[in-house]
Amino acid sequence: MRIFSGLGGKLLLAFSLMALLTLSASLLGWVGLSHLRQLEQGVQQTLADQELARTLSRLSGEIQSASRLLATATSEQEREHQGRLLTLQGQQLQQVLAQLGRGQGSTSLDQLSQSIIGNLGQQGWLVGERLTLMAQGEAQRARLVAAAGQIAELARSQMENAETVMVAGLGSLYQQQGAQATRTLDRLLEQDLDWLEQMTELRHRTLMQQQRIEEMWRSERQEQLQTLLQEGQRELAILQLRAGAVTDPARRQAVEQALTVLSQSDKLVQLRSDWLGKGEALRVLANANEALMSSLNQQVGELVSRARDSLGQSQQALSQRLRLLEQALMAIGLLTLLLLMLLMWRMVYGRIVWPLQRAVAGMSRLARGDLAPLEPIASTGRDELAELGRALQVFRDNAVELGRYQRELESRVEERTGQLSHANERLNEEVEKQRQARAEAEQANRAKSVFLATMSHEIRTPMNGILGGLTLLEDTHLSDTQQRYLAAIEHSGESLLEILNDILDYSKIEAGHVEARREPFPLFQLVDELSALFRPKAEAKGVTLALEYAPGLAPVVEGDLGKLRQVLGNLLGNAVKFTARGQITLTVAPLACQGPCAEPCIRFVVRDTGPGIPADEQEAVFEAFRQRKRDIGHQGGTGLGLAISRKLVAAMGGELILASEPGKGCEFSFSLPLQRSSAQLPAEAQPLHLGQSRDILLVEDNEINRLVAQGMLTRLGHRVTLAEDGRSALALVTERPFELALLDINLPDMDGMSLREDLAAISEEMHERPLPAIAISAQMYPEDIRHCLAAGFVDFVGKPVRLAVLANAIDQLFRQEGASIEPQVQLSVAVPPTNQPGWVNPVLDADLPLLGMARIRQLVALFESQGRVLVDKLAQGEGSEQRQLAHKLKGSALALGLTEFASHCASLGAGCGEPAAIGAQFDAAVSGLQQWLAANRDAPF
Repeated sequence: MRIFSGLGGKLLLAFSLMALLTLSASLLGWVGLSHLRQLEQGVQQTLADQELARTLSRLSGEIQSASRLLATATSEQEREHQGRLLTLQGQQLQQVLAQLGRGQGSTSLDQLSQSIIGNLGQQGWLVGERLTLMAQGEAQRARLVAAAGQIAELARSQMENAETVMVAGLGSLYQQQGAQATRTLDRLLEQDLDWLEQMTELRHRTLMQQQRIEEMWRSERQEQLQTLLQEGQRELAILQLRAGAVTDPARRQAVEQALTVLSQSDKLVQLRSDWLGKGEALRVLANANEALMSSLNQQVGELVSRARDSLGQSQQALSQRLRLLEQALMAIGLLTLLLLMLLMWRMVYGRIVWPLQRAVAGMSRLARGDLAPLEPIASTGRDELAELGRALQVFRDNAVELGRYQRELESRVEERTGQLSHANERLNEEVEKQRQARAEAEQANRAKSVFLATMSHEIRTPMNGILGGLTLLEDTHLSDTQQRYLAAIEHSGESLLEILNDILDYSKIEAGHVEARREPFPLFQLVDELSALFRPKAEAKGVTLALEYAPGLAPVVEGDLGKLRQVLGNLLGNAVKFTARGQITLTVAPLACQGPCAEPCIRFVVRDTGPGIPADEQEAVFEAFRQRKRDIGHQGGTGLGLAISRKLVAAMGGELILASEPGKGCEFSFSLPLQRSSAQLPAEAQPLHLGQSRDILLVEDNEINRLVAQGMLTRLGHRVTLAEDGRSALALVTERPFELALLDINLPDMDGMSLREDLAAISEEMHERPLPAIAISAQMYPEDIRHCLAAGFVDFVGKPVRLAVLANAIDQLFRQEGASIEPQVQLSVAVPPTNQPGWVNPVLDADLPLLGMARIRQLVALFESQGRVLVDKLAQGEGSEQRQLAHKLKGSALALGLTEFASHCASLGAGCGEPAAIGAQFDAAVSGLQQWLAANRDAPF
């Protein structure tokens, strides 16, 4: 063991022992982790078995339900449908049992499943046989009933003959006397009256036999069948006797043939008996299937229970092993600590530190030139320090060795300094990356703002056409029902605009800066309109939508109508979407406030009978872009509805709360401090009033919006001049003066701010009169409105342009002048004429009194010219280009009432139609428009 006699050997031995202890601790930890992994696998397997057991229970219930439906099948189609369903469910059952019994000896489960499937097959065969017997029995019953009816009809005709003979005989008694009259009377009593009685009895018993045949076919007991058969045979014998009284040979032969058919009633009894037997066999098979299903569920439960017990035992064993492992690791740690202390004392200090101190003292003495005998460094041993002590006389060698140690130290210091410099460079690089990431985030935020502004303009542009057309439609003579529908559409459009104002300003929602407005509104009208809006969708799914409104609530309250409508509409929409059956209830009731409220708070509750949401998932549904499919009929969405609703409720001073249990539906509720308002809302819209006619310059680049705004201004009695860009507007103002300019602030060639300044300057210089301007834009942020007013615009009208808002803006500008010049008149709209028989277009019929025939012809010509170009491009386009063209063409078609052509365009946009056929469909649509124009050429508009 010479290797361990030196200092290095001893250190090697000591550190090897420490490494061995560390390795032992690592091995024990690895063993513990291995047992934990095995336990985790057991837990996963047990959970999988439990899930399979639940699936098996569900399949068992479905199989039993389908089995009962199969047993009650009344047609071959229904039997085949239920049979296919049972086959699929049987296959699923076998798959679940194969997975559940994998590695656990599934012979008994396989036998049970085979028995169940065999019984289901036997049940299907019995149902088929039963249906066959039913068909045969119905045919036999029909023949018997027809035969009995034939006999009854023949008996009735014989009764009429007998009555005729008796009447004739009684009539002849008046002409006879004496013995001849007596003989005639005897013959009437003995022959004719007896014949009448026999025919009457024959008819009565035949009808009774017909009723007995019906009772045979409806009988549900074998004993009753036999009793009815015996009674029928006795009655048949009597009928055969009474049939002999039929005097007419042809009728007697017909009666005998019918009696021969009636004698086959035993076949009907046999068919009914077989049918009842098959039904009893079906009940036996159903009971057997229920017993087998119960046994199957019991065995599966036992398998899962055994797996759970085994898992519990494994957990106990693992706990014991972990305790032992903990104790072993603690012992190894203590042993390592003791060994380290021993090594420090015996090896480091005893064999290294103290001998080195003596060596340093000796070298110092040698450096000073002290050559006296040195104190021994190590008293015993042959280790390195002893050798060092014996070599101290070679001072130079020791000095060189010390220099080498110094250079090594400097090298290490230099290496460490380089490492610190490299770390500092990396830190600087990371700081630069963070700065770039912040700059990119700020750029993305600016891009988001630009995107939201662009989307605001692009969305409000088509909304201008929609709500503008609705506003014009209000002036037509509509029925009360049409007025309600129009009011619901307008309210929905207003709600959509308010939703756009919040969603498109998403940066405010993210920062929590959504502002709640306070304005008076009728609360009951709001909830009643929402109920009427969603009730057809709910009833289409078989769901009842009920409104529970407390009668003591204030009729008019103050709050944010738009946000409240958006929240309630979102909650009702979700309830209708996720509720497959049952009821949806919207409850509005007072709630006592905890604080010093002048009026009690109002609590809104939307309750449904849908699938419900587990407690651990309820908070997640309020997170943005998070969705949960509450049933298989779910349709997709953005996942923002509930997140925005919660923020809107919070902005209005409430909190949106969810209470739900799986299988019991959901309840969304919130309370708002809606104070009673003394404002009196108008019962119905007031008619618009027209002032003095004005010369107005309309500058709008969108052709559809330009035509809609022109129609509104014309209906208000103004003279309108159109310009599609800034350059055209400047040219028009140079040529002639105008009293007012309506400017779209987003024009293709210049912005509306600069155009207003140029128009005002030209009007002052050329015509010596000011030119006020009203801004029109879909960008309706408050800062945009303030910017427009600060730039010199007298007013701002947002898109979609509403007739009332536009009229009010013009009236505010010229109020004093208009009041002094002429009185105001009410706006009226003539009733559109009824189309002549031929081509009918309800959209154009409604637009005719609002826009006039000239404007309609202009729209049709525009559609024909632009639509032809789009159709040619659409026939040659592909992919996204084709979908965009189809969407654009569909919008133009809907504006002109071409619903069929619009549906073809929608099919092309969805990738389902044939592009080559769009040309012929476009020609047909244009032909229909020309027919409408021809039919209405004499219209007075």
